[in-house]
Amino acid sequence: MSTQPSIQHFSTGIVPSGMRFDYWMSILRQSLWPVSEWREIHDFTVDLAEASFGCLTSMTETISAHQSYRTRSDVEHSGDRCYLLFANQLPWQVVHNGHNENYLRGDSVLVDSQGELETCAPSGFHGRIVKLPVSWLHSWLPEPELLVGRRIAGDSKWGQVFSPIVSQITPEFVAASPIPQSILVDQVGALLALIAGDSEAKALPDLIKRIQNCLRERCSEPQLTATDLAASLKVQPRLLHRALAANSLTFASLLLDTRVAVALEMLASPAFNKLALTEVARRSGFLSEAHFARAVRKRTGRTPLELRLSAR
Repeated sequence: MSTQPSIQHFSTGIVPSGMRFDYWMSILRQSLWPVSEWREIHDFTVDLAEASFGCLTSMTETISAHQSYRTRSDVEHSGDRCYLLFANQLPWQVVHNGHNENYLRGDSVLVDSQGELETCAPSGFHGRIVKLPVSWLHSWLPEPELLVGRRIAGDSKWGQVFSPIVSQITPEFVAASPIPQSILVDQVGALLALIAGDSEAKALPDLIKRIQNCLRERCSEPQLTATDLAASLKVQPRLLHRALAANSLTFASLLLDTRVAVALEMLASPAFNKLALTEVARRSGFLSEAHFARAVRKRTGRTPLELRLSAR
């Protein structure tokens, strides 16, 4: 390891070829996080430089072709939570937070250290990594999930501004920055907030569909809460409620409507003719048959038994 003022350099070039991978694993745990599973590695080489600017850390990394998978065990053995912004100048694929995206030169992706991560870099990685503290990112993005794992396209409205800035945030630049580091830090935060704003506008309609689909799958759980559903969808509860409110809905009303809809399907289906009404209520998520009957009658004007008989 060699050191310049404020800059650290790491390279597999200083160790024998047979020791390069183990050397990199130790550096990876120190500078980023543990990643235990690697595939498609040939002539493995890595060069990494890093420097802090304000509360953020800038890294330039060049690594040979590989596939890697950051497992749940890796997550559990990590240190303090953080976010990482990756900007690869080479095409690669990233699977994270329920998203599977292909990235081109100029694209970026925000990654959460508490999530599993799979990457495929057939041409390797050559680009920037910016390490972001949790408290700092949350001060700019109350809902980081809007961006985590999603492709920030370099040719998008804000991506056209963001991509050139990220590409210039090298350790050498921040160590001798011509502008105060606090201004550079705020610029990164402000642009991420603008990108997240656009992402939220696009994500809310899609989120409503995901909420509805997930409710149908889980409405049979009598104690289901909005927090439970948000966890399944990997979003914050306040974002779930915001999406519902934008469509004049509440979680309680949508849950009840979903349970009634599921019950009505069973009452109308010959496949459930021999199923007791108590069991229909249970499978629909109602705590009691009486509650079930009241909800069905309120929405249809008829009792569950009347609906079953009319279906026959």
